[in-house]
Amino acid sequence: MGAAIAFFEKLLKWLVIVLNGLMLLLVFAQVITRYCFGFTPSFGEELARYLFVWVVFLSLPLVAKTGGHMCIETITSRVSGMTLKVLTVCADIFSLAFLTVMVVCGLQMVERTSFQTSPAMMLPMSYVYAVIPFGCAVMWLYVAKNLVTVLKRPASTLGKGEKV
Repeated sequence: MGAAIAFFEKLLKWLVIVLNGLMLLLVFAQVITRYCFGFTPSFGEELARYLFVWVVFLSLPLVAKTGGHMCIETITSRVSGMTLKVLTVCADIFSLAFLTVMVVCGLQMVERTSFQTSPAMMLPMSYVYAVIPFGCAVMWLYVAKNLVTVLKRPASTLGKGEKV
């Protein structure tokens, strides 16, 4: 199971890198064609926007795994032990609730947009929005894993400002 998760994470990382590179090249080409040739392909800006959405939602689980998401460290940097454990558990529970809403509403959005196409590329919009429930579901798994880890860990071992 651990090897499958490691492979999946590596795949996500490479996908994010490739999509970021593609988005960079696409935007660069847009600028060059606009200023040098006075012409801008109609699909370029739209594709770059959709790639950005995909990069963001595929990056969510990778950042959640390392605890790199934005957090208010004003409180957590000053507490330790049971207080830090309670704050971390509460944050994870709220995150799981939010991510559950994102997955459910994301699936509804994918379903509702299955008949809608993008203006320039005529791409079904459900393809664009499909990454939202996927990325949030994978992030949900990482947050749930973190919650289980925190609940199993003795509160006395949690130091000030530690990311758990």
